[in-house]
Amino acid sequence: MYGGLGIPKNNKKILYDVDYEKNLRAPQLFIRSRKAPSPDGFIQHSSKLESFSLKPFYVAWRGGRIEKILLPKGDPKALVNLKKGIASLFQFQLLDGETNETDSSGFCKTTYHTIDPTKFQKTKTRCLSPDLPFVRTPDSLLDVIVSSTRQTTYELDPQLTHFQTIYGKETHRMIPSVKEDIGSMVHADQILNFVKKEKTDTLRGPSLEEVLELVMNGHEEDTLLTEKEDIGGEERKTFPNIVNELRDNLAEKNLGSLVSAKAFLKILEVARKASKEEVSKVLGSKKNQKILPQIYDILGYVQTPETHKIVMKKVHFDREDHLDLSERYLWALSMSTHPNPEIVKDLLNRYRKNDNFPEKVKETLILTIAAMARGTQQRKIIGSAQEVIVNNLNYAKGESRYAFLRALKNLKSPTTVPLLLQTIKDGSFKEGVLAFKALRSMDPSLWDAEVLKTARRTFLQLDKKYDSSSRTQAIDILLESQPSNNVLQDMLHYLKVNDSSVEVKQYVMQRLQMLADEDPSFSSRLADLIKSDPTINNYEILSPKGLSTALKRSFLRNPSANGSLVTIQEIFAGIVKRGIVNVVLNKNGATKEMFSLGIFAGGLSSFMGGEVEGDEETATAGMELTILDTQIRPFVFFTGQGELMGHVWSGTASERTTAFQALVLLQDHLEYVRLGPGFIAEFNLKGGASFDLSGNIEISIWSRTADSVVEKSAGIVTNGLIAIDTAFVRSQVEFSASVEPRLNLKSDIDFSGNMNLCMRVTTPDSTFRHNIFKIERIPGSKHKMRIAKYKKTPIPGTTYSLNRKNNEMCSAMFN
Repeated sequence: MYGGLGIPKNNKKILYDVDYEKNLRAPQLFIRSRKAPSPDGFIQHSSKLESFSLKPFYVAWRGGRIEKILLPKGDPKALVNLKKGIASLFQFQLLDGETNETDSSGFCKTTYHTIDPTKFQKTKTRCLSPDLPFVRTPDSLLDVIVSSTRQTTYELDPQLTHFQTIYGKETHRMIPSVKEDIGSMVHADQILNFVKKEKTDTLRGPSLEEVLELVMNGHEEDTLLTEKEDIGGEERKTFPNIVNELRDNLAEKNLGSLVSAKAFLKILEVARKASKEEVSKVLGSKKNQKILPQIYDILGYVQTPETHKIVMKKVHFDREDHLDLSERYLWALSMSTHPNPEIVKDLLNRYRKNDNFPEKVKETLILTIAAMARGTQQRKIIGSAQEVIVNNLNYAKGESRYAFLRALKNLKSPTTVPLLLQTIKDGSFKEGVLAFKALRSMDPSLWDAEVLKTARRTFLQLDKKYDSSSRTQAIDILLESQPSNNVLQDMLHYLKVNDSSVEVKQYVMQRLQMLADEDPSFSSRLADLIKSDPTINNYEILSPKGLSTALKRSFLRNPSANGSLVTIQEIFAGIVKRGIVNVVLNKNGATKEMFSLGIFAGGLSSFMGGEVEGDEETATAGMELTILDTQIRPFVFFTGQGELMGHVWSGTASERTTAFQALVLLQDHLEYVRLGPGFIAEFNLKGGASFDLSGNIEISIWSRTADSVVEKSAGIVTNGLIAIDTAFVRSQVEFSASVEPRLNLKSDIDFSGNMNLCMRVTTPDSTFRHNIFKIERIPGSKHKMRIAKYKKTPIPGTTYSLNRKNNEMCSAMFN
């Protein structure tokens, strides 16, 4: 490369206005090869770079800044970007300080620092490219961290007449926030060395503008910002093609496994670029009929109005035979990390105009509207959704109100707190429980004095009788609000009260112990309070009273984040009235509930021969699932004694039944990073999961036993990609991390004599896999390189100890 410049001698005002002419001479591509001499490991390889026309280009340099660049018309974009990268090296300041500059790296904060009399350094930070696509996962724990360092060192000759060396180096890393020991990195170097001086022709003129006019013919003006290349040449896989290729992997039998999770992410990438015709073809194909639920999962994460319109023409919410497809599509919409506001508006209109949807679809639709509205973070849409939910809640009667209270849990709007508190005060037992669930799902910062006052009143039943589930959730709120000593004394004194609800007492003790195990400071405070009161500090008060359990067990420990399994089992009359198993991630004080599996039962006390609580509700049992803060409608096993006895006599409940299956997008990150040399790197990370939630229950009225099993299977995979695609070389590094965990919750009840209950929470053995791939291709040649590294880490299974009483009962029942 060489350059010439002209400075008008008679005009001191523009002494620093310079027009550089720059030329590229014989650019070549070098690639890594085993044939290359050490230590560089690079050899020259022919490419399209050598066929580019190398006409001179010009830069207008003023006061250390390049204000414009003149490029030959018709230059391919790859060459234009390369020239912009070179030109950016000549943008510099001689004085130390901070400034903002625009160059081939984007809009950057730039700092200059003198190293010695002949050397100074330029550091670029916070480089932005608002003109390029950018998508990120909104949750900090699931987000992706992209960190960059950019430095350029300038070294002048001893006489300070020219640059001896210009060396730019930069590194960009992409890592998942939750696991920072995996990820990818791209490193880029730019080195310009002084070789020799050459005499060149000088363009002269009375002003810089007139000099530029002399070279404008055949050139066009541009900025230093590089542009994303549209690489063609290779046949893109169509949506029908990729579905046809991976159809078997999406089969129902593969849900809950890595096979379907990996296929999901591959198909989603293509589906987001599919035309309307391609989407219609896939939905209409007879070959795809058995995997349509999974296809609707995928389309729910595409989130474009065009795709939504096609789906709405195929799926009819008012048809019973479309129930499963309708719910699968709505579930995917509700769990999307980037809900489209236009789709939310359409769903709101459909809900307002149609009243003939099946009850299950109707509830799923309002839950979806609430979750999506929250995700848009747009006040107007949230307000519209809240208006619909609240109006319907006020109009509904009896059990019809439950769906709207669950919708408020998904909406998580601070302005609904007064309504929820009023529901707790005036509503039925079940409505109070649902209102507390909605409050519990909100950020603790929203639990103001009125919420804490209501929680205390409910826990201690100061104004009326409350459902035990409301009381235990009130306890949770009080203990998760940085409780004062007065609050803790309330709980300890409650242990002395003559209350027939021994399970609530047991729950208080379990939750206090759980927090004490986690926090040494809390443990010390609690111990001091107990020791200070002899009426509490004795075996009679502190000994286990019931079977209820609350515990937290670690299943993941790494420098990035910790994972915990939180188990809460609220027992009433020997039955798991409210059972919850939560998978929780923690990092730097931030907590994210990833999945919550809930089991509920009610109205079975008389059947089991136990005590009756308050207004004994209709016999019922079922499961609830919350994924990424989004509640799915409950799955009810039976409602009423008649339906329960029907299952008992026929044995239908003993068959393994699938309650929930879905493909879920956990992480969704895409950004483009401008590299100093003129390339643009794509940073793409997707995390997906395939879920299967199944269970069965066996009840024997002859031996008076009941056994239930709930199995949650998942295939979880994260795929990361950093790619640089140009017309003359394509290089990318990929990584994948995957695991196939399972969680089993089993309970056995023997009520033939003294009530015995054995609960077991287990996670079988699994394997964590981490694979890395480096792929390189040169368009127009046969060169293709692929390097792979594979790593497997076994994860031993675990059976979690719940409490001593449970262990004793299990031993008594099975030994």
